[in-house]
Amino acid sequence: MKKLIINGTVVDGTGKPGYKANVLVEDDKIAAIGDIQPAEGMEVIDAAGLVVAPGFIDTHSHSDLKILEEPEVAPKVMQGITTEILGQDGISMAPLPVEYISPWRKNLAGLDGDSDNINWEFKNTEGYLAMIDAVKPGLNECYLVPHGNIRMEAMGLENRQPNEEELEKMRQITRREMEAGAVGLSTGLIYMPCAYSESKEIIEMCKVVAEYDGIFVIHQRSEADTILDSMEEVIRIGRESGVKIHYSHFKV
Repeated sequence: MKKLIINGTVVDGTGKPGYKANVLVEDDKIAAIGDIQPAEGMEVIDAAGLVVAPGFIDTHSHSDLKILEEPEVAPKVMQGITTEILGQDGISMAPLPVEYISPWRKNLAGLDGDSDNINWEFKNTEGYLAMIDAVKPGLNECYLVPHGNIRMEAMGLENRQPNEEELEKMRQITRREMEAGAVGLSTGLIYMPCAYSESKEIIEMCKVVAEYDGIFVIHQRSEADTILDSMEEVIRIGRESGVKIHYSHFKV
């Protein structure tokens, strides 16, 4: 099926001003932009007075639980968002060992809410992403495997540094979750249990993420008096691991 969007103002993302043009969509891909005229068999959509643009990407979303209960995510769709990145700030849905479901739900509630309407025994990223696929979400969903979840599976919720065996387990979990479809790793160094960690631990996980050309998304350790030290830590993590870094928040 061919769709022709006519009479709209095209904003194409290149930075140039919006311009009048028609957009031909074929097999869910943009086939042409320009002075294209309707033809037999085309579905014609009149976008007069509207902007035609690529879908927006919400790079920092906390819809991790909401997507399972309200998969259309109507508020996002109505803003033109077509992709969102879940798994932010180092604490999210997966991996989640069964024995930690209860305390983790309490820890997660402040960012993502809580619900008794889902089966929490999905265990890992593979299981979680399968649940998202099953509800047929209205958006494209990407997932960052969260540092806090990895730490919890490897060594529990204790405030201490990992031993070498636990650190190796963190590497293995990171690899498993990247293989399952995660696009990178996140941390939130003001949230428990991520805040218990030192740089070495994060660097080792990021080395694995770098092997998959993934990204490291970070809510840094300080956004106040020690922000410069905090930024130096993030830069060190990037240099020593080779991972690509994205600051979640950049403010003072």
